[in-house]
Amino acid sequence: MSGRLVAESSDTVSIRVAEGVWTLDRRDILQWLEPSPAGSERAVQVWIRPGATADFTQRRRIHLTERPLTLPPRPGPAVGDDALARLTEQWARRLRVRTVPGAAGATVSYSHTHSGGGSDDGTACDSLD
Repeated sequence: MSGRLVAESSDTVSIRVAEGVWTLDRRDILQWLEPSPAGSERAVQVWIRPGATADFTQRRRIHLTERPLTLPPRPGPAVGDDALARLTEQWARRLRVRTVPGAAGATVSYSHTHSGGGSDDGTACDSLD
């Protein structure tokens, strides 16, 4: 993780990144790199132990309103995402397409029309993302 060191104690370290501030247990930091040791908020890069837990704080602007303060829920997965991922993996295996972790994978879409006059048209589009 790269950011600015904003606070540290004997137990914790707080690092500001673009989205907010991470507060980590000092014992979860495996390695430090401080390219610029001078200044109040020093630039740092840290490597964190896998499985570590951390607190994340975001700054939010609060406006006074008549309604109660609420935060929007995190969006859930789209219906069918897991099934589509399994089908994509099967399709890629059958075609011997090598999947790479972190890559989008393969996508297939199909559009079908059926009119009362007997026309039955379809279009398929396959792509490797």
